[in-house]
Amino acid sequence: MEPKVDVLDGDAPEDLVREWRAFVDECTAGYPWNLYDYHNDLAVRDRLEDCLKAGCLPEGVVRDVLKLDAQFREMLQPGIAVGPATDPWWHRGVPQYAGPELAEGLHEWFSAPVEVRD
Repeated sequence: MEPKVDVLDGDAPEDLVREWRAFVDECTAGYPWNLYDYHNDLAVRDRLEDCLKAGCLPEGVVRDVLKLDAQFREMLQPGIAVGPATDPWWHRGVPQYAGPELAEGLHEWFSAPVEVRD
């Protein structure tokens, strides 16, 4: 039998949700960092996805993740997706607005128009 992998890697599920919430809030306000930081910060949602697939999150935490996902989706531009089709939706979505650095990076890399918010 293969040993079970701890997808939480010692983190509390609530801490991961707190990080995802902070990221969603930053994006809603206009993510102030660059494209590399943006994709790096999406790693928390990747980890949450691993936890969702492994079934290791309490029911209340799952509800919180789904609620934050809905908020994040609302902040993304409808009908625009970038990157490989195999990437998860949160990596392919393009924010409606961002700080100058992210907006510039999205335009340079993907020709995606993004409203700049300082």
